[in-house]
Amino acid sequence: MNRRDFLKGTLAVGAAGALAGCASNGSTVEALTAETAAELKWAFEIPPDPIPESDITQTIEAEILIIGAGASGLVCANAALENGAAVVLIASSDGPVARGGSNFGINTQAARRAGIPDYDVSTAFKRRMRDNMFRIDQDKWWLFAHRSAEALDWLDAKMTAAGYTTTFEYNYTDPDEGVLDTLPGTLGWVGGDIQGIGMGEPLVVNLLRESAEGAGGQLFFNMKAEQLIREDNNKGRVTAAVARGADGKYVKYIGTKAVVLATGDFTLDKDMLAKYSPWSLEIDNGGVYPGDGHKMGLWVGAAWQKSVPNAPMVISMVGSSPGNGLGFPGLLVNKYAQRYCNEDNLGSFAGIVQARQPELKACAIWDTAYAEKAAPWSPANYGEPDRAPAQVVAGWDAQAAAEPMSVLGSPTMYLYKADTLEELANKLDLPADALLETVARYNGYCRTGVDEEFGKRSARLYSIESGPFYGSTALPWKLITTGGLRTNVKLQVLDTNDEVIPGLYAIGTIAGDMYGSCYDFISPGFNLGANCTTFGYVVGQSIAQGSV
Repeated sequence: MNRRDFLKGTLAVGAAGALAGCASNGSTVEALTAETAAELKWAFEIPPDPIPESDITQTIEAEILIIGAGASGLVCANAALENGAAVVLIASSDGPVARGGSNFGINTQAARRAGIPDYDVSTAFKRRMRDNMFRIDQDKWWLFAHRSAEALDWLDAKMTAAGYTTTFEYNYTDPDEGVLDTLPGTLGWVGGDIQGIGMGEPLVVNLLRESAEGAGGQLFFNMKAEQLIREDNNKGRVTAAVARGADGKYVKYIGTKAVVLATGDFTLDKDMLAKYSPWSLEIDNGGVYPGDGHKMGLWVGAAWQKSVPNAPMVISMVGSSPGNGLGFPGLLVNKYAQRYCNEDNLGSFAGIVQARQPELKACAIWDTAYAEKAAPWSPANYGEPDRAPAQVVAGWDAQAAAEPMSVLGSPTMYLYKADTLEELANKLDLPADALLETVARYNGYCRTGVDEEFGKRSARLYSIESGPFYGSTALPWKLITTGGLRTNVKLQVLDTNDEVIPGLYAIGTIAGDMYGSCYDFISPGFNLGANCTTFGYVVGQSIAQGSV
C-alpha cells in the first residue's frame, strides 16, 4: 500500500486501528459523517490504564519538573535555576538533543553589535500575521516580540562567555519586488568541531546541560515519561509524571509548582499526522519525535490547538540558490520534464509546491553561465563578502563528483553534470524529448523577457544554452510538524473550554497555534528563537518567580 492509499484508508475508517468503525458509546458506525466522526477516537487519544503505585520504585520531587532535554527544556531549566527554583529534568534521550542552530530574535543587542539595523516591529509583525493568514495566536507572537531580545541576549552572553563565536545568517532580501524578503536577526554560534552557520545548536544544549547541572539541577536521561498525574480524576492540578528507565523500572517525578512539557514534535506518529496534518503525510521523511508529550497532555484533558491542519516545516532541496532562504530560481520540472510553477520563490514554499507533483519529484536544470547570470551569490554569514561565481561553479563540480548528499536526516540530494541535455535527462531519469522541448520553450521566454506560462519576472529568467549542464533532484524535506497543545500567553496548557489545566505548561515545538498553513522561513529560525528559547526562558523565569 502506498502512502496515498494509506492516508485515504485511515481517514475513511476514522480511527487508527483499534476502534475502527466504533463510536465511543459502543455502537457500530456504518458510514462516516460529521456527526459520527465527532464520536470516533483515534488510538492515540485513548489513555492507557494508570501505572499502579505498587510498580513505582522511587519518587523524586522538585519545584519544577521539565520533560525534554532539547533547547526549550534546557533553556527553561537554566532560567528557573537562576531564579532560585529547584528543578528536575527528565528525557528519553541519552543526552541533550538538538539540530540546526538558527535562532531568530528581534532587535537584539547582539544584532546591533553586528551592524544589523533595528526594524519596525509593528509593521513587520502585521506582515507576518498576513503571511500566516491570521491563523495564529497573536498573544504568543507578541510575547516573543517583547521578550526575544532579552532571552537571546541572555543566551548569547552564555555562549560567548564559553568561547563560542556569534554569527548572523545573511537572510534573503528580494532586490526587485520586495515580496519575498526575510527578516534579519537570525543568530547562532560556531566553535570547536561545528563551524557551519546555522548548525550550532548542539553547542547550545551541551553548554546548557553543564550550566544546569552546575547550578544544582537534577537531570535524568534515558528516562521516558509515560503518563502525567492529574489530581481529582483528571479535573485538578497536574502534579507529576511517571517515567520508565532503561532498566524498565518506574519512577515518579513530582513538580510542586509546575510540570513543563518540552517534548518536541509528533511527526513520527503517522496516525497523529493523518488527523492533524493529513496533507503532509505523503512527505514521508523527517521528524524527530512521535508526540509522546502531546499524547500525555491529551490524556489529562488538554485541547489541541485551534489551527488545524498543523503546519509542517517543509523545504525544497533541489537546485543551487544565490540567496539564503531563496529556492532555486531557474528552471524546475517534474517527472514528465514539464515545468510546473513560477520558480521565483522561497525554499519553504518551493517545497510545498513540489509536494504537489507526481511522486513528489522535482528536478532543477541549469548551465554553467547561471553562476554569472544569477549573481550576486550571498554569503552564509552576515558581514561576509558575496561568493564569487567561480567559487560557486567549483562547488557544483565537487558535489557532482562526490557521493549523493544528505544532511541531518534530509532526503538524499543528487547533483549531476553532463555535456548535453540528453545526457542530463538520462541521469535524472527524465524523458529527453520532453526536457528538450521544455528548455526550448523556457529559453524563448528568457529571450523575450516575458514568461508566458507562470509570469516569472524577467530578472529571474536564466536561459539554459551552453554546457556543461547541471541538474539536481531530491524529495521535499519535512523537518518536523509544528505545534500541538493549546496554550495561553503564559504557556499554560488549556482544555477544550479554554480553561487552564493547573500546573501544566508546554514550550518548544509542542506549543500550538504559532504557524498558519506552513512554516514559511520568512523569519528563519523562528521555532528555535521563539518557541524554544524565548518561551523556555520566560516560562522558567516566571514559574520560579511565582508570577504565573
